[in-house]
Amino acid sequence: MKVRPEQPETIYDRKRFGGPRAVGSDPGADAALFGFTFDGDAPPDPPHYLIKNLLPAEGVAMLGGQSGAGKTFTVVNLAISLGTGEPFFGRRVVERVGTLIFAAEGAGTLAARVEAARAVLPNGDRLPIAWMGAVPNLADPEEVKALQPKIRAIDARMREQFGVRLGLIAIDTMAAAFAMKDENDAAEAQQVLRHMRMLGEPIGALVLPIHHYGKTEETGLRGSSAYRGGADAVLSILADRNQVTGEVTTRSLNLAKSRWAEEGPIAAFALRFVQLGTDEDGDAYGACVVEPKLDEPPPSTRKAPAKDPLPIVALKGAFDETLLTHGRDVQVRGAGETVRAITVEEMRPEFRRRYATAETDGDKAAATIRQALKRALSACPKHGFKTAAWNGEEWLWRA
Repeated sequence: MKVRPEQPETIYDRKRFGGPRAVGSDPGADAALFGFTFDGDAPPDPPHYLIKNLLPAEGVAMLGGQSGAGKTFTVVNLAISLGTGEPFFGRRVVERVGTLIFAAEGAGTLAARVEAARAVLPNGDRLPIAWMGAVPNLADPEEVKALQPKIRAIDARMREQFGVRLGLIAIDTMAAAFAMKDENDAAEAQQVLRHMRMLGEPIGALVLPIHHYGKTEETGLRGSSAYRGGADAVLSILADRNQVTGEVTTRSLNLAKSRWAEEGPIAAFALRFVQLGTDEDGDAYGACVVEPKLDEPPPSTRKAPAKDPLPIVALKGAFDETLLTHGRDVQVRGAGETVRAITVEEMRPEFRRRYATAETDGDKAAATIRQALKRALSACPKHGFKTAAWNGEEWLWRA
């Protein structure tokens, strides 16, 4: 039987397997155990961060949020902090690095946003930040490979001009940069994650795609759960947005996932407009910058209890009123438990009185109310009521 010859240990072995390879007296056993680490063989290393307890130094982290919450402004603010070494939302920058942004959306706004963010700094020196607007389809592995020498060139330029390595590659947005057929497909999501790692791993950079949340923030990152599962960290930008007026309030940065750090709210923030000049009409132009509110508690991520639908509100009021005049103790189906109940027919007039409808036609209004009562009765088990039919009557009581 051929035995794998013992090979000299390399730095790669230590990095990948956590410590020196165990070598015993049996060469065959040594070969079989190659790649395994036993408890006690390798002391744990501390996490390697770009931003302490927030963003790892390499891998893939995602930044998600609702439309208009301030995701791109936050990425620009992050690039400024990484380029200057100043804290990001109060968190220490462990290593100054440069940032490259693949701006598949809104590339034309980046110059103003970066300039505005630099304008509020004590000195306005140029920073190691670069961006690319004509982003190829990153779902194509050949396009990703073609970008790698360009990324190395950006890294070399930043080292030469600013004395820092390229440490962050942001993608704005993931949906625009990757021509995905189905965001919900787990296999396609895994491929997207592999391609993002292909961008960052050759130079040891962190890749940070911006991604939209679903219809509500409770759903988290839009599409397959593989995006969250495969990410090393997930930053969440939350806000209250009026979909009618577009007004956005109570913005906040949150750590929604981390493999190492404690998750939860980080801080509230606001967007402040910074004027960069005036146009030919004398009107101001500029861009917004992020202003963390570190002296304020972060907004609670808990939502207020959902309000009952109008049919349920009408049913609850009608039930309580009718129970006062028609309630009696009855046995469920004639032989079950005894409950204080009324019939639906007894409650119907009171429900009709309480349920408002905009219909002016009498027949249509009556039909609308009948349908509302039907929906309310169907939803009764979710709202603390029970219904059952016996002896030709439909009965209603509180659970």
